[in-house]
Amino acid sequence: MINVGRVVNGRNSQPFIVYRKSGSWVAGRWVQTEEPIPLTGTITVAKEKDLQQVPEGDRVGGEISVHCTKALYATRAANDPITSTKPGTSDEVLWQGDRYRLFTLSPYMDYGYYKGVGIRKTSN
Repeated sequence: MINVGRVVNGRNSQPFIVYRKSGSWVAGRWVQTEEPIPLTGTITVAKEKDLQQVPEGDRVGGEISVHCTKALYATRAANDPITSTKPGTSDEVLWQGDRYRLFTLSPYMDYGYYKGVGIRKTSN
């Protein structure tokens, strides 16, 4: 198999930060924590085929496609047999001053990389 991870971290790669949220129940309340994880990879504007179709129409509004060699996560339940990770919400990517919440993931680990599509979060 071809290891695409070498291309993902090639000359066009750039640093970015992934914010991974998790949490636990403390005294009957959910306490969420956020961990910044510095990564390197390739980020591009999402293409038409990357975008999710939703009942109210195409989802358009600043989507990006993230390719990196480290695992990315969407919202996950406790003891998820697929991810074997702690419960948490979708990773958020900080890129060019904006945060993007990942909503679609493609784990191409057999080819050496992970792909996520994120939508820009609205500013408060």
